Amino acid sequence: MKLFKLLPVFALLFLSSCDDQKKEADDKEEMAETTEVRDPAEASAQWIDAWNRNNPQELDTLTSADAVLYMQGKHMSADSIRSWYNMAAPMMKGLKTNPEVKYSNNEIAYEAGTYSHHMKNDSLNTKYEGTYTFIWKKMDNDWKVEVMNITDREMDTTAVKTAEK
Repeated sequence: MKLFKLLPVFALLFLSSCDDQKKEADDKEEMAETTEVRDPAEASAQWIDAWNRNNPQELDTLTSADAVLYMQGKHMSADSIRSWYNMAAPMMKGLKTNPEVKYSNNEIAYEAGTYSHHMKNDSLNTKYEGTYTFIWKKMDNDWKVEVMNITDREMDTTAVKTAEK
């Protein structure tokens, strides 16, 4: 008879333990939803730093698998981007960007502006300049470059003096 009196207590303990497991699962879901994703400007700064350190592997981790690069208006696929990382980054030095337009929301961000850099082993220390646009997409709780559009500024040939006779 005493066993029957304890049965409601055991049932109550069982039900409360089930409720605790549900609360724990809900807490885990909530934590996953509120995981903070860094600002896209931080991802952009990391990309520039990786470029200046000539680290194509890090650049690759910041680039989506299906990224597109438009260089001087010509389309390059993701495989071409990786080749470009390996070939161009070692030749350039001191890449600097001057963002003029920035925007971001929870899924996409973009940055557009001007850039400048020099070339390694250039005895004339020529400064190369142009414009860029990067479109970032949030993937796996981080930002990845989805589209890059890079255009060189045309050299001013009118400033070259010709020898007078």
